[in-house]
Amino acid sequence: MGGELNKKTRYFYELNFIRAIACLCVVMVHVTARNYHLNDQHFNWLTLFLNQVARFGTPFFAILSGFLLYNQAIKKGFNFKKFVTSRFTKIVIPFFIWSFLYLLVKQYNFPWSEGGASVKDFLFLFSLGDSYYHLYFIVVVIQFYLLFPILQLAKTKNSMLALTIIALFINYFFMRQPFDTGNETFNLFIQDRSSIFKWIFYFIFGGLLVYFWEPLVKWVEENVKFTILVGAISICFVIYEYNTFGFFSSTRIANLFHMPLFLVVLIGVYYVMGRWEKIRSYIIELGNLSMGIYLVHPMVLYVMQNHTAELLTQTRWLPLAFLITVLSSIFLVKIINKIPFGQFVVTVASPKKVKYQEVQRKAS
Repeated sequence: MGGELNKKTRYFYELNFIRAIACLCVVMVHVTARNYHLNDQHFNWLTLFLNQVARFGTPFFAILSGFLLYNQAIKKGFNFKKFVTSRFTKIVIPFFIWSFLYLLVKQYNFPWSEGGASVKDFLFLFSLGDSYYHLYFIVVVIQFYLLFPILQLAKTKNSMLALTIIALFINYFFMRQPFDTGNETFNLFIQDRSSIFKWIFYFIFGGLLVYFWEPLVKWVEENVKFTILVGAISICFVIYEYNTFGFFSSTRIANLFHMPLFLVVLIGVYYVMGRWEKIRSYIIELGNLSMGIYLVHPMVLYVMQNHTAELLTQTRWLPLAFLITVLSSIFLVKIINKIPFGQFVVTVASPKKVKYQEVQRKAS
């Protein structure tokens, strides 16, 4: 076998579909979390189910982010200057803007205010993504971007396999028993939920998928019924898990097993949705807005909680609360994106089709 790469272009409809589902999952987690806190920290069977089954949203985002970055590096090579410019404008600037916006909404006492927080406490809060409850994941993504210029040097198939195995063990170790450095400040960064060490497997696994995506998608397309059955069985295991061990967050060990499986299942769902092409096309379009929706939807929930709290407290109104949150977030993202410099406030992927290169090894 030779080492030459044979590259051909096709379109990634499945990835945008999965990205949209991941976005909807994140919104559902936060809608049901509001319900939980407004009901004296109590779930009923339905809100618990919705909250736990939707806990796969952020790991999906990590997998997709890793896939897209590695795909670009494999396809066109790595351009450091372009990478830094792109990531800074699309992720870092919006993170800073929304961090300050959410702190203002919370009426946070900034260090420069009279009787405000100390500079040290402010920097810790900001750098851990604790300005608001969802921003920690943006910090995770930024950490991966900082590592990527080095990680992308090992982007051959064999290197990615080795790197994925190493990342799996690192991820497991930091989830199972966080490393104690003996330094309180350093411990804070590496043991927090925003630590890259609790997410690194998903990013690297996404990069590995670049080499297996085409045969994987083809296999799923030919075995759709089986993948849907696997998905149904997996959900049953998730239900057993949270009923036996209590509800869990997105950074749990079982996700290291669940995420690859559910990724395959969602590819199967993508093909099942082919029967309703118009609905599927709307979901794919939603994928382009997912980053913007992720940033703005807690603001919608904040307003809803303060003005129509009954939508969040009553289980029967949760579907409506979810729908209003999604639609309002879409509206906000589109409005912000149209104002001058709006692209620095919310990130909206291009509506054009997202290309990728199938990477195969030629037989010599």
